Amino acid sequence: MAHPDNTFNRTGIKRARWALAMLFVVDGVGFGTWASHVPVFQQLLHLENGSLTFVLVSLIIGAIITMPITGHLIEHYGSRRVARVTTVVYVLMVALLAQASNLFFLILFAGMYGAAKGAIDVAINAQAVTVEKQYGQPIMSFFQGCWSAGGLFGAGAASLMLQRGGTARFDLSLTAGVLALCGLWAMPLLVSETDRTTGKPRKPAKFMWPDAVLLRLAVLAFFGLMAEGAIGDWASVYLHSNVGVTLSLAAAGYAAYAIAMAAGRFSGDWLAQRVSSRNILHGSGFLIALGMACALLIPSWWPAVGGLMLTGIGIANIVPIIWGAAGRDTRMGAGPAISTVTTIGYCGFLMGPPVIGSLSVVIGLRAAMAVIAIAGLIVAVGPVLFPIEATSREEERQVIGV
Repeated sequence: MAHPDNTFNRTGIKRARWALAMLFVVDGVGFGTWASHVPVFQQLLHLENGSLTFVLVSLIIGAIITMPITGHLIEHYGSRRVARVTTVVYVLMVALLAQASNLFFLILFAGMYGAAKGAIDVAINAQAVTVEKQYGQPIMSFFQGCWSAGGLFGAGAASLMLQRGGTARFDLSLTAGVLALCGLWAMPLLVSETDRTTGKPRKPAKFMWPDAVLLRLAVLAFFGLMAEGAIGDWASVYLHSNVGVTLSLAAAGYAAYAIAMAAGRFSGDWLAQRVSSRNILHGSGFLIALGMACALLIPSWWPAVGGLMLTGIGIANIVPIIWGAAGRDTRMGAGPAISTVTTIGYCGFLMGPPVIGSLSVVIGLRAAMAVIAIAGLIVAVGPVLFPIEATSREEERQVIGV
């Protein structure tokens, strides 16, 4: 891990850490609030499941389009500037969602929100790499934990507002206003990228295709996020339909999984200082497989929820480890490298739920969810299945953190 740049004093980089943590919370709260209001929009606009699918696909397409674009903008303008702009746009898009009055505008605004979501994800993760380098120790998992905590808080606050009679328009508008205040506090405290040797602003790297090292990281991100996406959509359904618990217990089981994942992320930096990135990926993948084996082979509530919690802990640090490794790529630069693994990883996140759904029609949901365990095993043995083809052993150590 690089030592902090002399250009930034310790107080400034600590402030930058908390400011960036706030932007991760802003990102998570916005997404959690939106996700909690999807059923509200479905009921309000009388949408069938097929129509709602168009809304969600629009959001996904928007994100996938802007991710690679944002990476190249970061390479030219820096993550600090791009993170500021994308934060403003993201908050505005949360507010815009509140104005959707029919299916057409909901699809349009969801696509615009997805575009802003993809952009801010790449921007703040690139800024996280910069802050981590200057901070001098692993803190990437802390930021991802802040996103998870923000998502839980956003979902909980939205549920409370809806129980008290809030409308989608009021809830999303209020959330956007609060997020705007948080963003305004945080944005001035972000830091700029500098060259480690000269202390001067780093020059943009020339465009180049991802190398074998980065593509291997992207493959691991694909399967790690495939597991996360599949669990997000199917865990509660599995607990209710296959384990046979009530809807409230199924929701509680998913909440236990989400809390375990957040806890895993908040402890990830401590772990990263003591265990190599390669071994963390090994352990994470095996925990996913072990957790899913418990959940699927022992169909009662406590073992199933315990298995889901193990799976959440396994999933927790895959993204921080891979994003951090991609951000240390010395060929492409942090922005394009992170946008590459993020875009490919999100494809896995999106493919997971429909793959499970399609297989469940043929072989049943319990057997179909074994795909999640398989994805975990691929992450676990990935460094063996996908050998690193670095130009030197020293470059290999720097990128993957062996």
